[in-house]
Amino acid sequence: MSRFNSAGKIEEDLPKARFSKENLKDAFFIFSFVKPYRTKFIIGLFFLAITSGLSLLFPTILGDLINIAVHAKPSKYFGSSLKTVFTVLGILIFTTSLLALFRIKWFAEVGEKSVADIRIKLYEKIITLPVDFFYQNRVGELISRISNDLSQIQDTISTIFSNVIRQTIILIGGVTYVLLMFPDLALWFLSVVPLIIAFAFYFGKKIKTNARNTQDALAQTSIVLEESLQGISSVKSFTNETFEIARYTKGLKGVVSLAIRNAGFRGAFAGTVMFLMFGAITLVLWVGLTKVQQGLMEIGTLNKFVFFSMFIAGSLAGFAENYTQLQKSIGATQRVKEILKETSEVILKDALNSEKPVFETSLRFNNVSFVYPSRPEQTIINHLTLTIEKGKQIAIVGPSGMGKSTIASMLLKFYEPFEGALELDGKNIKDIDTTAYRQLFAFVPQEILLFGGSIKENIAYGKPGATDEDIILAAKTANAHEFISGFSEGYETLVGDRGVKLSGGQRQRIALARAVLKNPEILILDEATSSLDSKSEQLVQDALEKLLINRTSIVIAHRLSTIKNADLIVVLDNGNIAEKGTHQELMAIKDGIYKNYYTIQAMEKREDLD
Repeated sequence: MSRFNSAGKIEEDLPKARFSKENLKDAFFIFSFVKPYRTKFIIGLFFLAITSGLSLLFPTILGDLINIAVHAKPSKYFGSSLKTVFTVLGILIFTTSLLALFRIKWFAEVGEKSVADIRIKLYEKIITLPVDFFYQNRVGELISRISNDLSQIQDTISTIFSNVIRQTIILIGGVTYVLLMFPDLALWFLSVVPLIIAFAFYFGKKIKTNARNTQDALAQTSIVLEESLQGISSVKSFTNETFEIARYTKGLKGVVSLAIRNAGFRGAFAGTVMFLMFGAITLVLWVGLTKVQQGLMEIGTLNKFVFFSMFIAGSLAGFAENYTQLQKSIGATQRVKEILKETSEVILKDALNSEKPVFETSLRFNNVSFVYPSRPEQTIINHLTLTIEKGKQIAIVGPSGMGKSTIASMLLKFYEPFEGALELDGKNIKDIDTTAYRQLFAFVPQEILLFGGSIKENIAYGKPGATDEDIILAAKTANAHEFISGFSEGYETLVGDRGVKLSGGQRQRIALARAVLKNPEILILDEATSSLDSKSEQLVQDALEKLLINRTSIVIAHRLSTIKNADLIVVLDNGNIAEKGTHQELMAIKDGIYKNYYTIQAMEKREDLD
């Protein structure tokens, strides 16, 4: 089941990360991003193999040192001189430390750069997905997932993978050595290994499940955090600070509870492993020391075995934790792949070379019907046929929920018609490159989103690379230059997160300046003045009149007084065109819907003035 297939819903059945052929593909997927940095990665693996192998010499050297000091028994490889053995030991320590330094640094560098590439690729994918994807998925969850999953993948590349290789080398080398050199003692010690492996798989499964649940719960708290901060004005206006704190606290306590539960499983596993390993080592010491007392074994030789046993025990204990981490990484990789498998509406390499199509005569809704995928039983647009001629101003009015904004969304290719076709000069827009097609448009919504930079940056968003002169001219056209100049920092004034430092009218005029700067052939205005006070509305309306001259425009209007001069007014009712015509024609219809709306609004305005 897709990870992101339901609005606001976190799936409980995340990918099961059992090792399989499919999981090997996931592992290769991760390491495909390592390919550009493979030289350092391969050298790092080589250094890792050397340091892991060299580390196996430590027990032998330490055992020989003890035999030389206690029994005056010369070493098979280093003779009977303590100085010689310590010199070799010092060289070994220096070499392994130096190689480890480069190995850790290079693995970290490869991990950072590889995951940065994945983040870029993932962001490219997300930013090119259709708008419907974002309507169906909560942004807080996406951000949390991307952050947590990619961090898990980075840990795998930088640390976990190298740990597994090192532990494998030490485990195989250590077990082989003790079996060859101390077969009787090795059998006592290694008898507990099957039990440890069994416990590793049992507790590993428990730890994986709880870790996944913890991650899901943490994603939920991130959603609460993001939504409450983004809607801070609503939180404060309803005095719901306590409610939001309680909601976040409840979620966080759930995370803590799951984390503690998981720690309990890890602790139980670690305790079991320690009991078995130290029990086995104690048993071996008892057998070995008995042999030492009987003169059948030197104390240094016994210490060699004990040191190797500790190495083997450490590797076994580390395997369980790294096995769990690898399972989480494979699950994270599967979730990343799910997003990357989504179908983009924009192909970036094609978009860079796309050319704006020629708009010659008209945009036409040809028998268009539309339903939202999440509400297939409710028809929003019902067999709509409407021609928008070039250079004309079309106004769309009607009650809320009647499909006005849906028409704007279809014009911008945010949604495709369920039936029928939207045609540009007779050509179905489905057959026109999306990026090229959208270059024809500028869109000014009712709720203006400004980015958290300067006013200049927000206006320039309409035409990246525009000159200061162009930006100022656009601001003047949108009646924004005067209030911008009134700020001490002028166009460099920071607007704050989502433009919170500016009033609604100021944000609206900056959005209009952005549209002016783009100089679109088709302008879509979605109730651009409905939430403004009278003074701001007049300033915005003046700017709109300049912007709409000789320009094809689709105006979704709430205040009917603002569209009296439109070339065509379309009245929607239950997804159908109930009336259409000029203002004068619609006012002439007895008991017409438009006439009733207009009359009521005119009366309300007079009452407000009184």
